Amino acid sequence: MNPEGIHKPVLLKEVLYYLNLKQRNIIFDGTLGGAGHTVEIIKAIAPTGRVIGVDLHSQAISTAAIKLKEFIDRVILINDNFANVKCILNKLNIKEIDGMLLDLGLSSFLIEKSERGFSYLRNEKLDMRFGDEGRMDAYYVVNKYQEKKLEEIFREYGEERWSRSIARNIVNHRVDKDIKTTGELVDIIKGSIPHKYRYKKGGHPAKRIFQAIRVEVNREIDNLTKAIEDGFEVLKSGGRMLVISYHSIEDRIVKKKFLEYGGICTTSPYIPDYGCVNQKKARIITKKVVRPSDEEIKINPRSRGAKMRVLEKL
Repeated sequence: MNPEGIHKPVLLKEVLYYLNLKQRNIIFDGTLGGAGHTVEIIKAIAPTGRVIGVDLHSQAISTAAIKLKEFIDRVILINDNFANVKCILNKLNIKEIDGMLLDLGLSSFLIEKSERGFSYLRNEKLDMRFGDEGRMDAYYVVNKYQEKKLEEIFREYGEERWSRSIARNIVNHRVDKDIKTTGELVDIIKGSIPHKYRYKKGGHPAKRIFQAIRVEVNREIDNLTKAIEDGFEVLKSGGRMLVISYHSIEDRIVKKKFLEYGGICTTSPYIPDYGCVNQKKARIITKKVVRPSDEEIKINPRSRGAKMRVLEKL
């Protein structure tokens, strides 16, 4: 199976609709992946529009270049982190963009073909880095983090009920030898959760821990926040930002930032914040999150958890 054949863009029709695309638009696609969204965006803004396609993984860029060869004069491919949106645009001498898309899902290529240990269903080396650089990987997190720190990221980024016992067992296991593969880690996780709870709501018992480690390795929360803030700065008046998230931590960040730009204070309704004076800078287009249809989920099960929010800059 080649990388081009395994990618299915999530919420494609909805993305094209909510971007409100026009000729001459400049669209920043911060999560290029298999270029499924990118191809259709380019077609919609032809012949004068341009897409800046960004991805941290060099293989994704190479694959996209092949897929986008007929549109090469209308797409700029960049191997970088979407959080660096301002720097990327500055190097391209582009001051403003008409739209920004962030699809935060893990690409099919990374799961199926990268051999970087993103899947708990394969026995691969512990890595989980999106990019080709960076000193910290999953091996470092699992083998070097203190027990308290492991428990903290498992609870915060994975919302894992059994965070404490899993962290303790990881630390106990690595006393004898380092944990080098995803298979070893999965066995430790399974052994840390009472049997009757292992496959209850939430799917595979290692799902939340793998998510937490991946988020920590790639600094996903910090990068998402920076991308939204810097992306909003370079967005034109009337331009739209679309973010598709897949777990509650990401969605809470997106919702909070969008509400702030919409002039809505996000403190607890039970604790008055008399100092909250958020200035309205944007219009929230989607009052409720946009989710995939039952038909799309049937065709592409990985779209099941997708939630899209849309903002328009005033």
